[in-house]
Amino acid sequence: MFLWWGPELIQIFNDGYLPSFGEDGRDHHALGARGRVFWSEIWSIIGPEVEQVLAGGGATWHEDQLVPIERNGRLEDVWWTYSYSPVRDDDDRIAGVLVTVQETTAAVTARESMARVFAQAPVAIAVMTGREHRFTIANAKYQHLVGGRDPVGKTLTGMFPDLVGSQIEQIVDRVYDTGTPFAASDFLVRFDSRGEGEVDNYYDLVYQPLLTERGTVSGIVVVAIDVTDRRAAALERERLLEIAEQARSEAEAANRSKSDFLAVMSHELRTPLNAIGGYADLIELGLRGPVTAEQRTDLARIQQSQRHLLGLINEVLNYSRVEAGAVDYRINPVPVGEALELCEALTRPQMRARELTFVVDPCDPTLAATADREKMQQVILNLLTNAIKFTAPGGHVHVRCESTDRTITIIVRDTGRGIAPGDLMRVFEPFVQIDTRLTRENEGVGLGLAISRDLARGMGGDLRAASTLGRGSAFTLELPRH
Repeated sequence: MFLWWGPELIQIFNDGYLPSFGEDGRDHHALGARGRVFWSEIWSIIGPEVEQVLAGGGATWHEDQLVPIERNGRLEDVWWTYSYSPVRDDDDRIAGVLVTVQETTAAVTARESMARVFAQAPVAIAVMTGREHRFTIANAKYQHLVGGRDPVGKTLTGMFPDLVGSQIEQIVDRVYDTGTPFAASDFLVRFDSRGEGEVDNYYDLVYQPLLTERGTVSGIVVVAIDVTDRRAAALERERLLEIAEQARSEAEAANRSKSDFLAVMSHELRTPLNAIGGYADLIELGLRGPVTAEQRTDLARIQQSQRHLLGLINEVLNYSRVEAGAVDYRINPVPVGEALELCEALTRPQMRARELTFVVDPCDPTLAATADREKMQQVILNLLTNAIKFTAPGGHVHVRCESTDRTITIIVRDTGRGIAPGDLMRVFEPFVQIDTRLTRENEGVGLGLAISRDLARGMGGDLRAASTLGRGSAFTLELPRH
């Protein structure tokens, strides 16, 4: 409390006012000082009101009024809630002014900070107070959420008539009555938010009760995030995943059908081909009568074609088995040097016939791969056969092995025509031949490398290719080291 008394407005105040002076000792000069002089920095603001009260204008009231004062060595912005009341002397004349004052700076700045937080929040926030749930605060995000309308001053059902008797109204009532918060994700609210007709809206919602010092609920803070688009996108992703899964299942079924078909057809074709080869051999042996030289030439062509066709069918059969996972692997330590020696012995006659320089670097005899011996040799032989097939006479084929603590690698390098960068990965695709002009003499169905890579991976390794067009290729078989 503060009293200005007499024509000079001499100051008198109680201890409750002392904190308002600050900590720079100004209060030491305040008691008994003249008000117009002591409060010179703010007299232009409060002076007219004081004079009005002294002139008989009656009491005044101000709430959260900004009145800056000098304290703590500077001019501070300070908010006050105060009243000016006339005080009469013994002759019933107005002789002074009584000021009942409370500093509200902390409350005002807190509200302003909260308002800034609400305004800058990346989510929709509103505050409803009272049992009728009247909006007192709503940030721009919330206004946008409800179609650009300002709900402040309106009740919940006044703003949204569609919510009368709805689940939302029941939830808000329950939060207000019990003081228990409510939170939900992807919560369906069906109402007309933008004047375009009733639609389904989905929200992540929080209703947080505001409690007084006595523990009673005075209002509810609403935090809402419109997740309608997010939910639609999630449902679309689920739909696409379901379509993709169905397509994958259908593809796997089709692939199994294809493998089964290839296996059956391969078996069915091998039977008559073996019969053709057998009868050709019988005729060549003369068991059906004398054979002329011209007939022997024709028989040789029949036998050659029969062996070639049987080889193609066997290749398809082998691939169908590998693809179907019907291949059994007998994994054991396999000395790399021994495997290379055997493959060298089997392919050197072809290298010589092709007039190729064939070099196999010595391999450490202690090196062993963890592999299936037969299938490891099958892969190496296939790589050497391809090198022979695609390297022109006079070229070179080079084989070497390398090792790390965990792997064994066997590199087969040739000086053939090479593979274009865009075709390099396609060589491992089944039924692919990059350049059929190079395979006229030894035509295949394009399954050798596909089978080889599958076998390598089935043994826990891999098969990779590197090539420079016009300069040759290098195929690297990698297997676990024993």
